[in-house]
Amino acid sequence: MGEYEQRDAVEARKGGNRTDIEMEYYTVQPSRWTFQSRKIRRWVEKHLRGRVLNACAGKTRLTHDHEIVRNDIDPDRDADLHVDVCEISDHLEHASFDTVVYDPPFTAYQATRTYDGHEVGDDGVAKQEFDRLLRHGGRVIQLGYSTTCMPMSLGYPRQAVAVFNTLGRMNDYLGTVDEHEADSNTHAKWFRPRGSVTDE
Repeated sequence: MGEYEQRDAVEARKGGNRTDIEMEYYTVQPSRWTFQSRKIRRWVEKHLRGRVLNACAGKTRLTHDHEIVRNDIDPDRDADLHVDVCEISDHLEHASFDTVVYDPPFTAYQATRTYDGHEVGDDGVAKQEFDRLLRHGGRVIQLGYSTTCMPMSLGYPRQAVAVFNTLGRMNDYLGTVDEHEADSNTHAKWFRPRGSVTDE
């Protein structure tokens, strides 16, 4: 177990159960692209705030009244950037986003089917990159098969969870919103250059 995972396990034991998280439930038709579902798209769009980074954009063009920067590792995809999310903070100004949307390939099968085999390298590193790019009070909206999102040790308590039931044999999709505590000092405390000895 790495340093961040140990810290999170301790925080989870201290935190106990919570009843203040916004919980929503939807039924959806599964499709090749997550945001082809209007219900998933609308849920994500209602949680967008300020300047947005869509970190694994694919074909997605979300609707929002502020700037959305689109990244996709596939150089043939229409996007603003084509970089690995594990190195994305090298290419963007730190502390310049209010929201990160993180919809990576959920499985190796999905990476092959939808993303031409491109996978997210290290999910933990990607989330440290997002922490560098987010302003205090910023949020990460993640889609996947798990509600594990930002490390608690970085000071991102859970705000919302959505279950998107596919009504069949496919896994349900899960959405989470984790928001950095604006008055917390954990953002500054763990804000270190990538490659430092504390990075896992």
